[in-house]
Amino acid sequence: MSGCRTNVGFLLIVLCLHTQPAYKQVAAQKSQKNFTDRLKRLDDKFQRFREETLHRLRDIAINYNLPHDMDSRFQLLTDQFQNISILLTEFQARAANDLDSLKYWTKKLQRKTKKLDQKVTALEITLNEQRKLSVKESKKQRSLLFNLTQQLQDHRRWIGSISAHRSELQGGFRGLQDALKTQVDITTRLQGQVKTLLKNNTLSSRVSMSSGNSLTSNHTPQEPAPRIHASVLEQSPKSHPARNKVHIKPSKGARLKNRLPLPLPRPTQVLVRTQNRPQKKPKSELEEESDVHDLAQLPVRHRIPQQQHVPRKTGTICNVKSMLHFPSSSIENYVTFKKSFLTGIHELSVCMWLKVEVDYVGTLLSYATQDNDNKLVLYGRSSKQISLDFVIGDPAYRELPVDNILDGGWHHFCVIWSSIEGRFWYYTDRRLTSTGSKFQKGYEIPGGGSIILGQEQDSLGGGFDEAEAFVGRMAGFTVWNRMLSPGEVSGIATGKGLPRGAVLSLDDVDQWNGSVQRVNCGCLEQCM
Repeated sequence: MSGCRTNVGFLLIVLCLHTQPAYKQVAAQKSQKNFTDRLKRLDDKFQRFREETLHRLRDIAINYNLPHDMDSRFQLLTDQFQNISILLTEFQARAANDLDSLKYWTKKLQRKTKKLDQKVTALEITLNEQRKLSVKESKKQRSLLFNLTQQLQDHRRWIGSISAHRSELQGGFRGLQDALKTQVDITTRLQGQVKTLLKNNTLSSRVSMSSGNSLTSNHTPQEPAPRIHASVLEQSPKSHPARNKVHIKPSKGARLKNRLPLPLPRPTQVLVRTQNRPQKKPKSELEEESDVHDLAQLPVRHRIPQQQHVPRKTGTICNVKSMLHFPSSSIENYVTFKKSFLTGIHELSVCMWLKVEVDYVGTLLSYATQDNDNKLVLYGRSSKQISLDFVIGDPAYRELPVDNILDGGWHHFCVIWSSIEGRFWYYTDRRLTSTGSKFQKGYEIPGGGSIILGQEQDSLGGGFDEAEAFVGRMAGFTVWNRMLSPGEVSGIATGKGLPRGAVLSLDDVDQWNGSVQRVNCGCLEQCM
């Protein structure tokens, strides 16, 4: 009996030693399938071992006459092993649940990691763009500062030259004032002399008259009465006191005696009537004014130039400057510019006056570069579709309705675009006709391309099509590298002037080809 117990204890120890490495191996692998297979194999082995053990124990009990309670003990062991197997099954289920939750959280973490990677990539791209923009802005600011310094230096030079001219003018005005004072003194002295001479002449004439009456018998009839020659200046209007003076030509002795420091102007000779002379008719006011010689006349270099009369502009819209006439649909009728956009453009405003002479709007503006021939296009074609394609960076475009400007009259046309949110606005005759967003958001129109009016470029500076030509009149074409406000658009359409910051206009036209004609007209009403 003691040997049987010893064998049973030995078998239990062997069973425990056999099961412990299996548990450790299952926990180390952490794989559900392998763990389940091993448990199944272990259970099968245990069942076979139990059957063999029971079989052997029964044989031992039969051979050694053991008591019958051994079956109950083996049953107890069997129940314990069954409990152990149940616990192992529960552990297996819990491990499977833990593995499933671990897989779920692993996938979720992978998705979050991908999103974070995408956000980091977008942030890096944004930072690079902002750095580029900051570099461009710094370059622009440096160029602006350089231009401002140049302008300040030029203004300082102008101020210096103006101050020098001012000092010269002040010296000239002082000399002129001294000359005027001298002339006034001369005129006052001459007035006194004239009064004195007039008194002497009246006295001498009275004496001669009395002597003539008394000595009539001593004179023969053929002898004429004595004549007195005098130089008289008629008086000018009272508003010019310096001109109210009379000059009498004195004798040689009187001239030597009354010689003045400044030379006198040549007087007009007038005969004073005597008693024996017939009375002449009085001169008219115009003739008297023609005889007047102005002593206070200014020198030539101090005369104020007369302002020429400039005719005033007739019309209400006088901010167009010039007009282009495209008479027919031809590949030879187009206009080029002598300059292009110097830098990239993120905001744009294009405004003009249009008078379409056909039933469609052809190509108004075409801007092409080496990379793309449709960087900026206002494209139209002779077809039944009444619209205009607003293209920025082919193939992105928006359709603009133009049916309201095909009546043969003048209409104001204005298109505005911003890369921020890709917004655009389309105005006709001050009214917002169309608008939208997400149109080339964040896009930059590069500089240095070819700009053409009236034709669409399929290649840089060429590739024209007759069906895409513009036919009509275009006035006041202007481009800004910023967004115009609705008030500024309304001001242009009503003739209140052009806003600041224009980068391109008809003043920058290099040459007009074919039959295109350019007309200088200040007001729209004069652009015929």
